[in-house]
Amino acid sequence: MMPSASSDDCSSLWNFSLDYYARPGVADACLQLQDGHGVNVNLLLWCVWLERRGLVLDKVRLRKAQKRIHAWDEHYVIPLRHLRRRMKVEFGSADAGIEALRSQIKQAELLAEKQLQIWLEAEVQTWSDGAADSASPPVAGDNLRLYLLQLNVTEAAIARLLQLFASVV
Repeated sequence: MMPSASSDDCSSLWNFSLDYYARPGVADACLQLQDGHGVNVNLLLWCVWLERRGLVLDKVRLRKAQKRIHAWDEHYVIPLRHLRRRMKVEFGSADAGIEALRSQIKQAELLAEKQLQIWLEAEVQTWSDGAADSASPPVAGDNLRLYLLQLNVTEAAIARLLQLFASVV
């Protein structure tokens, strides 16, 4: 999904995502969930980012965020991903010209994902101050679990993901 970011600037969702996604096993786990369950990796990373910031996600906030990014994801991010993947299947990776084009498409896809993440991060700013400062901090994995259960990801798969994520902190 993403190139790497410097570890010293992970305050923004985008920089956090670049750093986190580059850690061993994370990209593979995210892509398996994306391809197998329709998980939006950007939302998944947002859930982790929120938790790391001590923010609790609830169903209303999740649905609002999903609604905010849905059209952009459907009309731009996913079509760019499908085009890039389809080109690899149809043409392989031996042709340098086609690989250069695929690289450009990947860059466009990343920029589209970055815009999506800017909107997700901005969504948090709409939460009232009291809502952002929950009386109790999030329990490890609750934000992810809330999102993944709505996609019918099994508890066993979620537990494996949480175990992987805990090991790459």
